Amino acid sequence: MLFLRFLLIAIGVGLFGSASGVIAYDIYLAAQLRRLLGRKAQEGGSEAGEKAPRPLAPVRWKLAQRLAVLAVAPFPLRLSNVRIPWAAARARARAN
Repeated sequence: MLFLRFLLIAIGVGLFGSASGVIAYDIYLAAQLRRLLGRKAQEGGSEAGEKAPRPLAPVRWKLAQRLAVLAVAPFPLRLSNVRIPWAAARARARAN
């Protein structure tokens, strides 16, 4: 039972980490693309008044939201796993 509790904690933390990792990776890719497009515009090819289009991929918020919701699910299950100490269980058995 203790293994199950720690397994549920690890699954929840892992899913939260995955959700934040997806967002961080998308933001990193957008920053790199902006940097590369800015470098290309400075080297030439466009006039001073003309701005280069910036096609940026959207951040995958829906995927991150789904992962976060899935990460919350193991926490109530973990809390429902109650461990009774041996001495308390023995006292309850004697009372009946």
